[in-house]
Amino acid sequence: MSNSVELCDALKILVCYYDSYGLPYTDDGIMVPIQAGKSISDKHLNIQGDNEVNGKPCDNISDKNASYSELTALYWAWKNLRKLYPDVKYVGWTHYRRFFAFDENKFFADIIPKPTNSIKDYRVNVEKAVKILEAGKIIVAKRMFFHYTIHNHYCQWHNSEDYRTLKKVIKEKFPDYYDSFTKFMEHNNKISLYCMFIMKYDDFVKYCEWLFAVISELETKIPYQYYNPYQKRVLAFMAERLMNVYIIKNKMKPRYLNVYFYEDNVKHKSVFKNMLRYILRCLAFIKAELIFRLDTFSAGSVIEKNSH
Repeated sequence: MSNSVELCDALKILVCYYDSYGLPYTDDGIMVPIQAGKSISDKHLNIQGDNEVNGKPCDNISDKNASYSELTALYWAWKNLRKLYPDVKYVGWTHYRRFFAFDENKFFADIIPKPTNSIKDYRVNVEKAVKILEAGKIIVAKRMFFHYTIHNHYCQWHNSEDYRTLKKVIKEKFPDYYDSFTKFMEHNNKISLYCMFIMKYDDFVKYCEWLFAVISELETKIPYQYYNPYQKRVLAFMAERLMNVYIIKNKMKPRYLNVYFYEDNVKHKSVFKNMLRYILRCLAFIKAELIFRLDTFSAGSVIEKNSH
């Protein structure tokens, strides 16, 4: 692309909001704040809503925000973004407190804390972003490491029965993704969180087609109506994992970037503490995976022996 104006027209990064919060720099038109769940909210944030285009109703699922969470705004972008920005070539997705750190890198940490009052100074390194995308990569949040599998992490914080439902849906309705799903969820401890990404528009459309096909299947099988407000966001929690599955299955090439986290009174961890936590989690996961494989091998040997 020939100049910065064309680059700004080509790149749109949606920033999801629910309430009033600091806005990043928006004068260049790259960052597009959007209110999720606008149709069921009593708040008027004077930004783009996920239920309208140019003030008129559009294809949307804004009223499902309680269970879909920020996915209602993602759906809006999938169906409507080019109606407002016909020249968009690259689409990004982030949150009101989290933004990609293009020009700062912390090897042993995924999050870089920042004070809330500095959000207004945030800028996107447009040239760097486009260069990464044009090299055939996508931009996602730097992976977080756990000392157990992603499956165990999900079941620790959410309903384990929902996980089994998700696994069944993938196996029965999307079998091509089943191996990637089990590999990522049950034999891996690294995850790119927050559903954050920047990718080419065509890749974005294909990703949304798959993601919302999976989510719509789950919506009919999970009794989220009876969950508390936090757990009711189950579909969004699952989407956070599914993005990683999609990347693996489709052999996409991720470029992992640190994430700025804007919140006052955030505790800064030292480099040494981050490094130690990183190493200990890797060692704990390796130990757990070795035990799992040994147990599986032993069980298989017993079954084979008894079959003779």
